[in-house]
Amino acid sequence: MNYNQTKPSGQVLANKPSSSFSTFSSAASATSAATSRSGGSRLLFGEIDTSSDRSSELYASVCSFVLCESSTFLKFWLEDKCRETFLSCVPKRDLASLRLACHDFSVRAAPALFNDLSITFHSSTFTRPARLAALDRLGFYVKTLRFNFPHSAEMFLPPLVDPESGAELSFTYTPQIEAPTPRRPKYGDIGTTEILTRQWPTLFHAATNVPAFIRALSAFVNLSHLKISCPGYDCTQGYRRNTVDFALISLRIAVERNSLNALDSLTLSPIHPSGLLYLSPLLGHGATPRSASRWSRIQHLTIHANTIPSAAAVEGDPDYYKLLQTYVRNFQNNLTTFKFRWVGEKGPIPTQRVLMSANLPGEHSATEAAPNRSTPRRRRRELPALHFPRLQHVDLENMKATAADISTFVEAHKRTIEELNLESIELTDGDWDDALAPLTKRARARPSMDIADFPIMLSPTTLPAPMERIEVAPREANCRKSLRTSKWLSTKKKGRPPSAAQKVREGLLGCETQLRKVLRGSVFPWRSAQS
Repeated sequence: MNYNQTKPSGQVLANKPSSSFSTFSSAASATSAATSRSGGSRLLFGEIDTSSDRSSELYASVCSFVLCESSTFLKFWLEDKCRETFLSCVPKRDLASLRLACHDFSVRAAPALFNDLSITFHSSTFTRPARLAALDRLGFYVKTLRFNFPHSAEMFLPPLVDPESGAELSFTYTPQIEAPTPRRPKYGDIGTTEILTRQWPTLFHAATNVPAFIRALSAFVNLSHLKISCPGYDCTQGYRRNTVDFALISLRIAVERNSLNALDSLTLSPIHPSGLLYLSPLLGHGATPRSASRWSRIQHLTIHANTIPSAAAVEGDPDYYKLLQTYVRNFQNNLTTFKFRWVGEKGPIPTQRVLMSANLPGEHSATEAAPNRSTPRRRRRELPALHFPRLQHVDLENMKATAADISTFVEAHKRTIEELNLESIELTDGDWDDALAPLTKRARARPSMDIADFPIMLSPTTLPAPMERIEVAPREANCRKSLRTSKWLSTKKKGRPPSAAQKVREGLLGCETQLRKVLRGSVFPWRSAQS
């Protein structure tokens, strides 16, 4: 059975063939994801509004409309939470097969299938139009993106040779954000561009194609986690030109040029020393003042860094260590999760202080002869330790450190830290009691003082209110009535303010008997008022 579904305007949208099990219809009919992407709430043809309360009879009528025999399955499939939970448990291979059943299954299974995407860089990764079109269709669903740049023999670049003289040429790379033109060659000038095109492989030119990287990453609008992997690093070939480094430069610029507002997690596993240099938004090629602000939004950072073969080389030459600290310092303001592990031999804690030497003007280098007395001495200054004001979760693995280094780090972050994992840590000095002392020592107990309020009663409860006038009859000849009012009036007439003793004496006149009963046995002496 074939039918045409039209809009109110009369425009034909699709022609749906009959089948034994056919769900709603074409692209937008079954994709809540596509509907949310466009931002519209209008139901397309074949769409069922599950937001309102529907009875089983209405679902049954819909089932007959879409030629589905099971109303229970249709109700389950239309419930977003049930469907997403089911699809999250299906393996990736089965999801790919499920998408071949019908178009509705294809579109609804796409978010679960393409949530995690892995890309291994090749010469044609971002140049084929078919792959770019696929990224435009599916990049919206990608939340985690893995970029793999493996070190291999084809990644190393041979030296540049002048074709006429045979001399080795030097080349300084400057990234080009825009596409090259005849007036503006890709590598600066026409001669250098021709030499690089002839002598260096296609993989290098694909790695330096910055516009292609920017174009590809623009499809991942919902990207939240970026993973960069550079396996196969050979420390003996660390000084050779490598295509991986040029690809990292292009990737960093592409992240900075696109509005990846959801990006808050970064994983470098593993990463080689030069990779940290080219990924640095302050030291890398093509870095701008805007670069640091883009990377400072990262809240979760994971680094698995390759170590230099000899631990003594790391301690003696702190350049690599300074580079690592400079890179991590870009994320310290908003970082809440920090995971670090040395790949290979054990290395130092990446957050501790490091001494760096700075040559004064006119100072000889280390390769020259020993300086005489007139040569300025080498000045050593200490870089401050890294501090993360919002750090909550910390994982440190495969390191050498002293108990004082760990104690200093824990002491600086104990107010915010919630979870601390230390794996394969070798203490070179001290013990673990000293290292974790900031977490185990208790705060000094302040002396507590028990304070209570005890009311002092100056009169029995049977006495009248203070504002009530009291009349006392004379019992003896020498006794007389209360003179509080008369003396107060006389004082006012004279213009002399009464003294404190006079006020007390006048207020107690006429109440001697009652006060004797209250204060009898008290420490206060009682003296009767004399007239």
